[in-house]
Amino acid sequence: MVVGARSAVFAPISDLGLIAIDEEHEPSYKSDTTPRYHARDVAEARARMTGAVLILGSATPSFESLEKARAGAYEHLMLPERIDNRPLPDVEVVDMREVGGAGQMPLLSPALLDALSRAIESGDQSILFLNRRGFANYMQCRACGEIMGCDDCEVSLCYHARGDMLLCHHCGKRRSVPAQCPSCGRGPLKSFGAGTQRVEDELVEHIPGVTFIRMDADTTTSKDAHWRLLGEFSRGEAQVLIGTQMIAKGLDIPGVTLVGVINADTALALPDFRASERTYQLLTQVSGRAGRGLRPGRVIVQTFNPGHPTIRALTGEKNSFISRELEARLHARYPPFIDLVNVMVTSPDLQAAARSAERMRSILETDLAGTGALLLGPAPAPLSRLRGLYRWHILIKSSDLDLMSDRIRTAVSRFYDYARTWPPGREVKVSLDVDPTSLL
Repeated sequence: MVVGARSAVFAPISDLGLIAIDEEHEPSYKSDTTPRYHARDVAEARARMTGAVLILGSATPSFESLEKARAGAYEHLMLPERIDNRPLPDVEVVDMREVGGAGQMPLLSPALLDALSRAIESGDQSILFLNRRGFANYMQCRACGEIMGCDDCEVSLCYHARGDMLLCHHCGKRRSVPAQCPSCGRGPLKSFGAGTQRVEDELVEHIPGVTFIRMDADTTTSKDAHWRLLGEFSRGEAQVLIGTQMIAKGLDIPGVTLVGVINADTALALPDFRASERTYQLLTQVSGRAGRGLRPGRVIVQTFNPGHPTIRALTGEKNSFISRELEARLHARYPPFIDLVNVMVTSPDLQAAARSAERMRSILETDLAGTGALLLGPAPAPLSRLRGLYRWHILIKSSDLDLMSDRIRTAVSRFYDYARTWPPGREVKVSLDVDPTSLL
C-alpha cells in the first residue's frame, strides 16, 4: 500500500487494485508546474488501464465529478448521515451591512461575540475562519490615495503588524512601513481590510483572558509547527483556533461546537468562473468542523451579501445552487461541459509580452481553423505581473481536446521559430495549462 500526496498516483505498483483520492475537489491535486497534471485525471486513466477501482471521496464534490455522475460515467454513492447519525450544525447568516454604526465596522459581529462567550462559558472550543493572513489587506496613502504595491508583482502588499512590515504573498518580498507615502511624500499610511492577526487582536479586546491559537502561513513556518499547534488545540490547551484555509478541512475535534466565518465574501469576487464553487466548497468544509462530538454544533457566517446563491446554499439551497451554476456554465461554455487550454505568454518586458501574445493568437487562429475552437484574448492575466514577469493569456475553448492537442503543440513550435528573430534581452516564454483549475 502507498499513502502520499498527488505524486503518489505514479507509485510503481505492479498489481494495482484500488486508488482512493480523498477530498477530490481540492485544487491542490493539480500541479502548477510542468508537467501540469491533475492527480484525479491520472488516477482515472491508470485505473482504466489496470482495471483498478477508483474511489473519489468528498463532502463537496467538484462540479466535474458531479456532472460525470449525472451522465452515468461515475457511480454516485452518497452518505447522507454523519457517523452515529449526529446532526449537521445549524447555520446562521449574519448580514454585516446591519452591524456597526457611526462609520464603524466591527470585525466580529455581536451575534458571533455572544456565541463565542457562551461557548467559552460552557467549556467548549471554537474556530474562527478568515482566509487571509496578516493584519490588513493593504496600506493606502490618505493624501494621494496611492496603495503600497510590490515592485515585482502587480498586487498590493499585505500589512503585518507583527514586525511592522509589508509583505508580498506571491513572491515573498518584504519591506518596512515607510513613515510617509513614497509617492507624494506627504500623507500618512492607513491600513485597510483585515487578516488573521487583526482577528486575534479584536478577539482579545472583546473577550479578555481568552486562550487562542493562530494558524496561518506566518505561524507554521517552523518544522512540524502545523501538527504541534493542532495537537495543542485538540488537547484543549486553547479555547479558540483562528486560521486560514489550512484549518478548513480534516479537523475532527469533538470539543468544537462553534465555527465563525469572519467574511464569507473574500473569494466571491475573484475573476474566475469557479469562484462561487470554490467558496461554497470552502465554507461547507469549514462549517463541518462544528458538532463532530456529542454536543450539537453551530455555524455563524458573516457576509455583506446574504442573498448570494453561494451563501444561500449553506442554509439549505445546495441543490438549486449547483443546478444554477451548472446551467450557467453550460451556456457560457465552461467546464465541465467543455475543455479549456490556458495559453500563458510571459516576459520581463511589457511590450514584448503584449506583442508576443498577439502573435501567438494569430498563429493559433490559423492552426486551429476548422476545429470549432473558440479563442478568447489575448488579455493581461488577472495577476498581470508576478515575480518580475508580465503575463498575458489566451483562453482556448473546445469540445474536442484530442482533435486540438497536436495543432496547439504545432502552434507553439511555430511561435518559438518566429521568436528566434527577435533582438536579445526580451525573453518570452509560452506555457500551456490544459483544464486549468485557476485563471488568475
